[in-house]
Amino acid sequence: MPPLMCQISRVSTLLPHFLTFFITFHICKVESALFTVVGPDQQITATVGEEIVLPCHLSPNMSAENMEVRWFEPESTNYVHLYHDGRDDFGRQMPEYKRRTEFWKDGLTVGNIPVMIFNVRPSDEGQYTCFVEDGITEEAAVIELKVAALGSNPIISVEDYQNGGIRVTCRSAEWYPEPQVLWRNAQGYRIPSLSEIKSPRANGLFETEISVVINGHSNPNLSCWIRNSLLDREKESVIHISGQFHPNPTGNRLHWKPSETTKSMYLFFFYPGNLQRELGWKRAVICPGLGQTAPPLEKEDVTLYPDTAHLYLILSQDGKSARRTDTRQDLPDNPERFDSWRCVLGHEGFTSGRNWWEVKVGVGEGGYWAVGVARESVGRKGGISFSPEEGVWAMRRCWNQYEALTAPDRTSLPLDRAPSRVGVYLDCTLGQVSFLDADTGAPIFTFPPASFAGGRIRPWFVVEKGEIRLSQRQ
Repeated sequence: MPPLMCQISRVSTLLPHFLTFFITFHICKVESALFTVVGPDQQITATVGEEIVLPCHLSPNMSAENMEVRWFEPESTNYVHLYHDGRDDFGRQMPEYKRRTEFWKDGLTVGNIPVMIFNVRPSDEGQYTCFVEDGITEEAAVIELKVAALGSNPIISVEDYQNGGIRVTCRSAEWYPEPQVLWRNAQGYRIPSLSEIKSPRANGLFETEISVVINGHSNPNLSCWIRNSLLDREKESVIHISGQFHPNPTGNRLHWKPSETTKSMYLFFFYPGNLQRELGWKRAVICPGLGQTAPPLEKEDVTLYPDTAHLYLILSQDGKSARRTDTRQDLPDNPERFDSWRCVLGHEGFTSGRNWWEVKVGVGEGGYWAVGVARESVGRKGGISFSPEEGVWAMRRCWNQYEALTAPDRTSLPLDRAPSRVGVYLDCTLGQVSFLDADTGAPIFTFPPASFAGGRIRPWFVVEKGEIRLSQRQ
């Protein structure tokens, strides 16, 4: 056969294979392109200090196990989170997201590819891209994240004489974004302020300070009103002036009381003379008996009750300390033992009188704890939302932020310093639970009065990271 005929014959023989290859390739390419990446159709709002899930999925439902999933911010060369080759890859993760993300793999087989961000910060606000590649096709969706923080309850304080009256200042912190702040009279109308300051702190959250001068012609009731427009939530505190006020008063009393949205209660007394001395009310009013106006109380010798300790807590032999461990303790899971949060109760229980104790707490990066009191009947098993409604009155430190476990929202505690020892004060008669910085005596928070009738109240602790230690009786 001539050479030319041989070449034609070989080409004819290979032609079906080439056609098969191109047809197969085309079909695979078309099939691989039959998915889109879908995100939420509206922005997501996250709360500072909490966790948020950024949803994303493939449409139609198909497995993403062998695909590459990239979560990143626009114009960033590194990733918020990267998944490929069947595993997470943290090599090029942005430093600010280290140990703060989790890629959910439970729904990979049906195309669910969300990422969770822990301990949300103001700096997390912005756009996120959910990008998926299967080797041939690339698809993406953009998610808009807004961040918000409902700050602390407004605290009203009497400052000084000024302009024929007294200057009253309202302070609050831990707000995001920048809140609206104003003074209002009893009719709800705005009162012109003397000064107003809103400033961001190092953590990106805003603190506010607004002042007004009250004179003899002022409305006897005025309130400090702060609103977060993103959350459409507000907090308000009211000050009431009892009796006729004059620029040079003799024995007039100023009483500050909380509104329904306020969690803490304080009392101010004003007398002429040494104003700063007369305003040194806090310790005695919040914790009577710990100040100079009543005989000092004897500190309780509190110990931890081993039968209630979570199986991932290690208690010391003397029952004075508890620390978190990653090794499950070989102990019976009895009905008294907590099985979700790493909690433990104090051995002692109180039904009457005034009692107080001190707890040494962690202040380093690893400190994640809560201290307070709980009813003896508090839930031990399964998911528990700790609050006064659940029988718990406590404060906690979480990711370098302090909160009182109030309901329905936690109350942010803007402390001037990180306490290394917390004093817990329990007045069973008045139904009062308060916390002090035991090193300085400064008040931290007081819960509104509650009824403690019908059972014992016991010390309550959580140790998610670090260690807590109870002080010895002195």
